[in-house]
Amino acid sequence: MGRLMNNALVTGASGGIGKLIVKRLIEQDYFVIGVGRNEKSLRELSSLRNFDYIIADLSKRGVAKRIRRELEQRGVKKLDILINNAGFAIAKPLLEQSEEELEKLFKVNVIAPILLTKELSDMIPRGGKVVFVISAAAFVNTVDLPSYGAAKAALHYMAVNLEKELKSKNIYVIKVYPRQVATPFWHEKVPKGSISPEEVADVLLKAIKKNKSEVYVPAYVRLVKYLPRWPVFDYKFKF
Repeated sequence: MGRLMNNALVTGASGGIGKLIVKRLIEQDYFVIGVGRNEKSLRELSSLRNFDYIIADLSKRGVAKRIRRELEQRGVKKLDILINNAGFAIAKPLLEQSEEELEKLFKVNVIAPILLTKELSDMIPRGGKVVFVISAAAFVNTVDLPSYGAAKAALHYMAVNLEKELKSKNIYVIKVYPRQVATPFWHEKVPKGSISPEEVADVLLKAIKKNKSEVYVPAYVRLVKYLPRWPVFDYKFKF
């Protein structure tokens, strides 16, 4: 299973951007392994050809090693693309967030993608790609989602350094910075000005094809990276 084809693993595959990426990669003749917690949604995707899934909670200790074991049990020994897409936010002031909430948020948004990349890096061949779906929130102060913005800033920092570390193995790191996206991430209360998940998936897949180091969705979001002060300004979502 997945031995003779190009293989891709996508976290956060059960909905939103991740689900679209899975479908687009399959259309491009990849064998795709989706990782997520929603078994019902992943089971629906299993009707597609060249797809398998792993049920996993990325906030749990040892999850990266368990995902590797699951891949080996399925006969997958090579990953041409690893897409770290999973993430979630807590819409509360920091003083109202519990230790458990903060730990889970940082584990899913920051620690899991780094440890998963580390655990699977020897399965990625030269010329392979590791994608981090970060966020434009890495460059602004998201007043409504303070811990999420902090986590994405941390992931940005780590991805920049992983890019340098993986360069010696000729593995490409691609960093994706979308503005807010209209997905179930928002629990049916989607902010004004949100972009479509299709737009993000299209830009991400083009970046993979062209080996781009970083892409912003929409392109003008890149401007916040070059403004003189960080975080550049306070940003509040409008509903």
